[in-house]
Amino acid sequence: MICAMVYIKSILAGAAAFIVTVIICGAIALALVVRFPQFATRIFSARQFDLQWGSYYYVNFPLWQIIVAGLLAFVIGLAWMSRRQSRRTDGSLPS
Repeated sequence: MICAMVYIKSILAGAAAFIVTVIICGAIALALVVRFPQFATRIFSARQFDLQWGSYYYVNFPLWQIIVAGLLAFVIGLAWMSRRQSRRTDGSLPS
């Protein structure tokens, strides 16, 4: 039972780290696109579309980079919490 709780807490900590990282990275990317469009077209891949009324730039939102950063945060949070919790429960098991 104690080992299961360690893994559940570790998964929840990793999921929280994933959500926080995705929100923060998405907000940073969105702020770059909105506030500094010239800078964002240099960093992120951009395509130019030319219509009859004029041309405009479409900046690709860096979604897969944000997901990779979130997955990395999930793995780090999972490993950190499982190591931390396993160290606490090693000596406290009843014999």
